[in-house]
Amino acid sequence: MIAIFFISFWVFLMILFSFSVVRAFKEGAEQVKRLHRIPCYKCDFFTNDYRLKCTVNPYLACSEEALECIDFEPKKINKNTSRRRWEKSYEFHLSQTQLQHLNPESKN
Repeated sequence: MIAIFFISFWVFLMILFSFSVVRAFKEGAEQVKRLHRIPCYKCDFFTNDYRLKCTVNPYLACSEEALECIDFEPKKINKNTSRRRWEKSYEFHLSQTQLQHLNPESKN
């Protein structure tokens, strides 16, 4: 009788543990989705420097508070932006002449 009690108690604990693990994974996935919506790396004021991430709101940069940033400006091509990132970007479609203007040593 005592063995059945301990076995059922152990099964109950394993079920609780399984539910807590599943809940932790769901909460982690929601947190990752929320963090991927942070628009800082697409903003013109984002410097990509660890000392000053944003020139307008340095304390809000790359945090969840940045989701509500009213100073967001879509990024323009500048020296701090790598060519590879711009070619992969789905928001900005550059023509071949514009790309050759950015990198004149590459010829097609």
